[in-house]
Amino acid sequence: MTLVRFARRLAAAAAMLSTLSACTLSVGPEPTRPALAATFTPRPAEAAATGRVAGVPDFTCRNPRPPSAGFGYGIQTQWGVGEVAYWNNVIAHKLTLNWVKAQVRWREFEPAPGVYSEALFARLDLWLDDANDRGLNILLSVVDAPAFYRSTADPAHPEQLGPPDDVREAVRFFQLLARRYRGCIQAIEVWNESNLTREWTTAQTLARGGPDAAEFGRFLQVIGPAIEAIDPKILIVAGGLSPTGVNGPGARDDQLYLRELVASGGLSAVDCIGAHLNGFNVPPDKRAEDGFNDPSARFRGPFENPHPSWYFRSTLEAYAQITQMPLCVTEFGWPSMEGLGVAGAPPGFEFALDNSEAEQAAWIVAGFERMHDSGAVRFAIVFNLDYLVKSGQRPDADSAAPYSLLRPGGIPRKAMDAVEALPKRP
Repeated sequence: MTLVRFARRLAAAAAMLSTLSACTLSVGPEPTRPALAATFTPRPAEAAATGRVAGVPDFTCRNPRPPSAGFGYGIQTQWGVGEVAYWNNVIAHKLTLNWVKAQVRWREFEPAPGVYSEALFARLDLWLDDANDRGLNILLSVVDAPAFYRSTADPAHPEQLGPPDDVREAVRFFQLLARRYRGCIQAIEVWNESNLTREWTTAQTLARGGPDAAEFGRFLQVIGPAIEAIDPKILIVAGGLSPTGVNGPGARDDQLYLRELVASGGLSAVDCIGAHLNGFNVPPDKRAEDGFNDPSARFRGPFENPHPSWYFRSTLEAYAQITQMPLCVTEFGWPSMEGLGVAGAPPGFEFALDNSEAEQAAWIVAGFERMHDSGAVRFAIVFNLDYLVKSGQRPDADSAAPYSLLRPGGIPRKAMDAVEALPKRP
């Protein structure tokens, strides 16, 4: 452990003691909607302490290792679908990437309090074991607390997700994953896009009319040291923010939110700042202040309102400057509808119609190169490899589809070939 990390951990430990004394994330007025029961119920400590899941054989990491040194090249896969060995082989040996991201939706893994899905844990065991054997560094991104732990859960709005009311429930689940897969996961991302209300619906969010960075900071101050206590070598990543550029009841401007998160002290409990660099329909070498304009583009947002959040490069450079910490880019990419067999794009993703497959390929490669050369990025994860192939939805109905490196039927897009040919520099 470095001296810098040790100092951060001391600060985080003090904050954790203070936060745990309250044992809740709800610090504002109660929500007006009917609340569900969501109190902490002490449960057997065996699962978090041993990593055991009832009904599933214990998991043993056969090739434990710390995160690889140097810049990491990675991709996100729909790990729960398809033949595990085939897809991991594509990532490790065809694309020659050394990082892979898998999202873990907590609410699916724990369908009842203290009861875990045998099928999902068995599937994750299989996938992790195979990915580890192929030398891949693994990032688990953990999101979505079960509704029975959240007083703000609303059956009429199932799209509104969030953390548990009581942070000890989250400690238990994160520690279960860290203990069960110790040595086989090299990084763990704590939540996702907490500057969006739909991802971070809490009593505080509802009371103040939008997400509160200080609340997320307090969450990190508890979860970070809890993971560290299980695995001192794992990289702890603050969940990537959505590059929104707007403030309102549904979202907080990502750069303002990040500044508030720094001020909260929450980042003292993590090793890396998660970032989502969505390129929209702008190349990765352009900044918001450059006056760039594509007169052929149908989607005009980045050109008529050149906010930094539209721009890959502006977002990357701003996050590095604001935090003065390493960045872990847990999602990046450019969407394209070309070659997907439909005329339109998913609602809200019309900018994908402006990007050709050739531009998608060139910009992903240039994005990797820019992040590598910046010296600010620990690893970068392309979104995504195979969601289009595995979702079963029409490409114009699935927002992940235009980012996929595969067309329907598993046919490689130009971006797939470009990532394969890209020299992977340490």
